Amino acid sequence: MNNNVEEIKSRLNIVDVVGEYVRLTKAGANWKGLCPFHHEKTPSFMVNEEKQIFHCFGCAKGGDIFTFIEEIESMDFREALKLLAEKAGVELGEYKSQNTDAKKRVLSAIELATKFYETQLWKSSGGKKILQYLHDRGLEDESIKKFRLGYAPAGWRNILKFLTERGYTLEEIFKTGLLVEKQQGTNDKKQDHSNSGHLSHATENYYDRFRDRIMFPIQDAFGNVIGYSARVAPGGDESQAKYVNTPETIVYHKSNILYGLSQAKNAIKKKNYVLIVEGNMDVIASSQAGIENTVAVSGTAMTQEHIAIIKRYTQNVAMLFDMDSAGQLAAGRSADLCFENGMNVKIITLSDGKDAADAVKKDPKILAEAMKKSKDAVEYFFERVLLKYDKNTAEGKNKIAKEILSHVAHIENKISKDYWVKKIAHELDVEESAISDVLKSATVGARGQRNVQISSGDEEIAGFQKRSDAIRDHLAGVILSSKEIWREMAESKRVLFQGDAVIGRILENGEKTGFSFDAMLEKIEDREFLEKLRKIYFDAKYKFAKDSVVEYSQEDLKRLADEYLTQYLRELQKEKLHAIIREIEKAEQKGDKDALAKLMCEFTKLSQETLQ
Repeated sequence: MNNNVEEIKSRLNIVDVVGEYVRLTKAGANWKGLCPFHHEKTPSFMVNEEKQIFHCFGCAKGGDIFTFIEEIESMDFREALKLLAEKAGVELGEYKSQNTDAKKRVLSAIELATKFYETQLWKSSGGKKILQYLHDRGLEDESIKKFRLGYAPAGWRNILKFLTERGYTLEEIFKTGLLVEKQQGTNDKKQDHSNSGHLSHATENYYDRFRDRIMFPIQDAFGNVIGYSARVAPGGDESQAKYVNTPETIVYHKSNILYGLSQAKNAIKKKNYVLIVEGNMDVIASSQAGIENTVAVSGTAMTQEHIAIIKRYTQNVAMLFDMDSAGQLAAGRSADLCFENGMNVKIITLSDGKDAADAVKKDPKILAEAMKKSKDAVEYFFERVLLKYDKNTAEGKNKIAKEILSHVAHIENKISKDYWVKKIAHELDVEESAISDVLKSATVGARGQRNVQISSGDEEIAGFQKRSDAIRDHLAGVILSSKEIWREMAESKRVLFQGDAVIGRILENGEKTGFSFDAMLEKIEDREFLEKLRKIYFDAKYKFAKDSVVEYSQEDLKRLADEYLTQYLRELQKEKLHAIIREIEKAEQKGDKDALAKLMCEFTKLSQETLQ
């Protein structure tokens, strides 16, 4: 270990390492800059190149290269050792793995691809329309360059040819997530091979994942590009998915990534809070507006991994999610996860503009003013639930208490819990003991909530709900989560759900509202059904494991739709069989031979169908 430390120190200059975080200027034998560990206007942070140490005369922090990385990155020594070893090219025996070299090659290929996409954006004819689009969205050139936005040109093998010509093997490029392997039997006649050049025959089974798309590079906390979120180009093929993301690779793990963290981490530490938004554009626009402590989750669901990363830098979270149903549900789930981890949470709402990017485009002051008016998360949820139900009725009081306490139950701090028990009791004009009883039940539910998992296999059905209805609700949620699946079901499977109280209504309303979940909700006046739809939508869009929440991909949703439909139809057949069995028993008791013969015939036929 000591040998590793000394070798790293011999290979790295503290001035270079600190210079990645602090703007340093020469000051005699030392280097000086503004301290990254406390706010100051006059530089008191000094780096001594000869002794390879740093010291701040303002806050008294100081040490060597390892101490600096531990402080600036909120790491322990082993993590700092690993980071600096990678920078220095030193192999650590305890961290050695077969994947080390492969990861380095993947990262270098992705970095080269990022430069290719950047060049295409700024210098190609196809990039002009993308730049115009970004400018129209309110982004300035400086922001575009800061976040390294790029353009993947149309064509099937641009990046494949580019990286191959620079010495990367087909296997290495595939590991980056930049390529898609053709399935056997895939019709490739429509693919353009004009840019294939001298590619080998082996590459014919692979093509670029990203084509005619705006590229948003996704970086890890240290600034390494590890993947992409790619938006379809304006005027491009709108039949394709709006966003295509890098799949899981040896360097990219979606549940561990916060978009914009590498650019935001220092600002988060200085301001002691993080602003969490939904999308990449929101991060860039917020940063451009001077709110540099902004990150985005992958999708709209926070994970335990996200929380662990954020807690390295701050305990304070502000959330600005879209005001639509999905965004608000995500805000609730994310806030609960933060509460469980002892974090302070505020909610920001926009009066003008549906998201941060939209608001900044109109006027950066809109976002700044909205942030000043942020509310404590529980206070925000309480105000919303008071608008939903009548607090002057027994039913309304019960619903209000249950809904707001479902959030309070996740709070770790007992004092905070007691505060909300008192406030809710006062607002509803009921005894505190009654609220405490509801909270106890909600707390038990909250403890097990994150263990809920959507499964394609057998599952326990809560309450008195029939198994077929439970599976039907899962299927309904999947349908609502995908316009493509929703439309397909309405066109080809509608007859299966005629008269169904849930999916039948969903398909009918979907055709009337352009298969838009939010538009459909606006048309529904049945509050109970409305709440049911919101729940099944959110539970289907995200999969909940013990320690993470991950958004389902389109492929996952299609698979689940097929599985749930098959399960649902089989379950209906089984229920029909049980009903026939009961009728057979009745016919036997009555001695009705004609009815018995008819029922036995139905039973045999349906049994054979069920077994197929």
